[in-house]
Amino acid sequence: MRPDLFPEMTLGDIYGGELAFAPTPSPKNRNWLPQDPIAIEMLSGGMLTIADDMPVLCAASVATAEGMQLLRDAGFAEARNLVRYKNNKEHDLQIGKLLGTGLKIALQHAPHPSEARPDAYWINPETLAFLNNKGHLSHLVDAGQLPARRIVSPRQLRQFLVHDSLPVVVKAATNETTGGGGDVAICHNLKDLQYAENLFRNCQHVVTEEYLPMTRNLCLNYAITAKGEISYLGSAEQISDMQGKYFGNWLDDNCQTPTEAIDAGRRVAEKGYKHGYCGCVGMDMAIMEDGRILIFDLNFRLNGSTAALLLSANLKKKYGAPVMRLAGIRSTNSYQSMIKSIYTVMDKGLFVPLVTCNPDATEHLPNLPRASGLILGKTRQHVRERCQELKTLELEVVGSQF
Repeated sequence: MRPDLFPEMTLGDIYGGELAFAPTPSPKNRNWLPQDPIAIEMLSGGMLTIADDMPVLCAASVATAEGMQLLRDAGFAEARNLVRYKNNKEHDLQIGKLLGTGLKIALQHAPHPSEARPDAYWINPETLAFLNNKGHLSHLVDAGQLPARRIVSPRQLRQFLVHDSLPVVVKAATNETTGGGGDVAICHNLKDLQYAENLFRNCQHVVTEEYLPMTRNLCLNYAITAKGEISYLGSAEQISDMQGKYFGNWLDDNCQTPTEAIDAGRRVAEKGYKHGYCGCVGMDMAIMEDGRILIFDLNFRLNGSTAALLLSANLKKKYGAPVMRLAGIRSTNSYQSMIKSIYTVMDKGLFVPLVTCNPDATEHLPNLPRASGLILGKTRQHVRERCQELKTLELEVVGSQF
């Protein structure tokens, strides 16, 4: 089948040549990421639909023969230069081989300081760590777009009870890599503050930030080339629970992003480039009831919505779906049964897969097979109804209640 789902930009367009892409975070630097090992492996496959011919180091579980055939049958161009690994030792060996060919490594996540090899990486690890540290937001975001925030010790969190300033959002101010909401605590009461104190007990500092009663929670995506050219890739509305845990995104033609928000994000990208960063960056923005636009988090890497946004134009052309929900899928059946069910819903135009994961291809303990992709519909309610239709084929949409 001839590919018809090409991205607006590929990894090669963004990152250029002489590089290999290494998306897996170091085992020594995952304190603030999801602790589920399968979720970590899924992170290594989220960009396979936009990889083109750029070498990508990915878990064998997300690049199985069946999974890659599924992506080809869906209409995606083949990722032609995959480098697979089954465990951490193989991962490091493959990194060494790639470096031996003269390539440099484009990282998604800053390495642990003990593993840092600045000469091996496209972006200096210290730069990557600095830009992603939530304590440094004020260095990158214009004052008018900053939420009210302070840097304090975790031991000072109880003061929010005294001053009656709850709810408050508490975040780790760390150079370690973060993601998925694992480094965030939303505190409404004493019990929540005690939880935050314990969660962040080993942090020297935390960020306390005003709770934002937003009307929309957006993630704007940009690409910064080595020449400093900045492209706006689009935006998606984030889906999260009351504690800030991430469950995917809405891509909705009926909800446009304000020009002011796009311009604010571009200014952040320009500052990131001046600090020495090139590559993808995502910016979490709150659209407030009074129209204010506040930027409350930055992720200098590909975001969960990046591949979907780059593919969205051709997806809409092929399926005519004005609304799409990016979502994780779990199956209680075998990996092969999950693949079969995905073909069924794909043929009906309900769902387009972006990545699958076969736990049997990894060395972790037995786990459920998973996938991630886009549920297609005419409206958000239509998409929600299709979540239930997926469930009849034992494809559970993670976070479908939100």
